[in-house]
Amino acid sequence: MLKIFLIAIIVGLFSSPIVFAEESIPDWVKTTAEFWIKGDVSDSEFIDALEFLIEQGVLTVPQSENIMQSSSSNNIQNSDRVLFTNVNIFDGKNNKLQQNMNVLVEGNKITKISSSTINSNSNTLVIEGNGKTLMPGLIDGHVHFAINHNYGVIENDKTLEDITIRSTLFAKHWLMDGYTTVRDAGGPVFGLKRAIDAGEVPGPRIFPSGAMISQTSGHGDFRALNDPHPTIEGVRAANWERMGIVAIADGRDEVLTQTRQNLMQGATQIKIMAGGGGSSKYDPIDTCQYTLDEIKAAVEAASDWNTYVMAHIFLPKCMDRAMDAGVKTFEHAFFIDEPTAKRISEEGVYLVSQMTGFSPEALNNPLLPSDKLYIIENFVNYQEEYAELVTKYDLKVVHQTDAVGEPEDAAKQIRYELYYRGELFGPFEALKQATSVAGEMMELSGPRNNYDGKLGVVEEGALADILLVDGNPLEDLSVLGANSKWFDAETPQEIQTINIIMKDGVIYKNSLN
Repeated sequence: MLKIFLIAIIVGLFSSPIVFAEESIPDWVKTTAEFWIKGDVSDSEFIDALEFLIEQGVLTVPQSENIMQSSSSNNIQNSDRVLFTNVNIFDGKNNKLQQNMNVLVEGNKITKISSSTINSNSNTLVIEGNGKTLMPGLIDGHVHFAINHNYGVIENDKTLEDITIRSTLFAKHWLMDGYTTVRDAGGPVFGLKRAIDAGEVPGPRIFPSGAMISQTSGHGDFRALNDPHPTIEGVRAANWERMGIVAIADGRDEVLTQTRQNLMQGATQIKIMAGGGGSSKYDPIDTCQYTLDEIKAAVEAASDWNTYVMAHIFLPKCMDRAMDAGVKTFEHAFFIDEPTAKRISEEGVYLVSQMTGFSPEALNNPLLPSDKLYIIENFVNYQEEYAELVTKYDLKVVHQTDAVGEPEDAAKQIRYELYYRGELFGPFEALKQATSVAGEMMELSGPRNNYDGKLGVVEEGALADILLVDGNPLEDLSVLGANSKWFDAETPQEIQTINIIMKDGVIYKNSLN
């Protein structure tokens, strides 16, 4: 009976021949199907189970049929030539809109921008903008698509398959919120990136870091106190390590080995933990992590591969050490002081900070251990000084959300981050941080970046990552989904004012037709 039901459902979804092996279906997929019949499991969870069967080879669908296009995507349109007419352009760099413009996309590039008429032909998809805002796709400089459950749940109750399947939901959420590029700051997302790049799964471009590299007792050491040490006892006891979310490495040799391992897997940059944090159990916020020589080991190995190191970091003394070693981007970096801000400016280091960390709302974050809530109180008191130093020294700040945990919580945080960033810096600076500045940072990956073209800008020759928005985001960030509520926000719904989402010349959302 179950076999007949599943075949009926699958044929309805794909409208094509399939190969289906019932005996190979895992029990959890059967349970998902049974609960779906009763209405206790959502359609998207059931489809995720079917996607898992395809990945495992239990269910085979012809190459011509794309499961994401057939079942859960928004009318994906792939045209070799797309012409946007009568649009007002925010180019990602200037605090103004270019009025009454036309933009031609050919393949995956923007090839022509003009106030004059651009000729179309029978092969051209013409989109009448009617004065809407055309702007670059947003860039999130710090995500964790694989940290998609609460921390304890990942450690105790989930497998790599669980978090891999759910990472596809995160990818879809970010793309449908207008994020066409993300830099993943730690986790096993190499396969997800390959699937997205191949058009098998909808999602943003991913710049993956691989496992976050941490010293023993550092911000990436998620072992329990009685767990064995991966080097001393030779056992990787923590789920976080076994899954490849983090890697504990001590001393120059181990750091070199893990850095090279990440690069071999496809990392576009390397992530290290260079200071304490709020979400980890045992490392105090006042600590610096990794010696100068250990950090240099990661930087040297990354430099040999023509890429760079990003560092989780908070304190000025830790930032000075990281700059001595050659680290190029500081993640979070809330407690900058004036001498450090001056040096950051002189050396061109990027600050990739989430503004939600400064918000009093962060005190309600369920992922923070209770004994570390005082850290958020310190952040809140420091936000004005941070903003003043950023402005005074014209520091290069990149948008990040660092949204993790349950999908709905992460979706709420994405939108609150954009709102709170706008409150601190104003809409233009907030947008620039999520477009052109972030795009510049992505170029640090050099030849490890497999995307040929500029990101975060609307200009001729740039990659065709484009949003068409009903409204002016330079005046009102809510047209991009910015929400003044965080944890008490309603369940996020589709952003109606984002009419078109194009990534790499492919339209993933078009609500105009």
